Amino acid sequence: MKKQHYLYILAAAIIIIAVGYMMNIHFIKMFSRKTLQMMQSAYVCIPAAVCAFIFLNNKHYWLLNSGAALIASLIIQYGVIGAGAGAVTILSRALAFLVIVYLLNLVKVILNK
Repeated sequence: MKKQHYLYILAAAIIIIAVGYMMNIHFIKMFSRKTLQMMQSAYVCIPAAVCAFIFLNNKHYWLLNSGAALIASLIIQYGVIGAGAGAVTILSRALAFLVIVYLLNLVKVILNK
């Protein structure tokens, strides 16, 4: 993707989160807090960084990373933590995985230009 596309996605995400906080939309506030909390975990950061670089020159980059995010979040939840969780927890962990991959790619695109 081009640098411009990455920045459009970043702007859209910031606008959605800002509107969620300004209008006090509970789901957006809760989901963004939970995702930020999951991004700080080493269980999410390390696999995300590894997958970002492993799949770097692949044609189906985002599809592979989306699948890896779901698989990693399920493995972390049931293999490492050992307890069941709801869909929001698993999806927020997968989104945290994808946000880390996105940010790594954004830095790569900015530095390459």
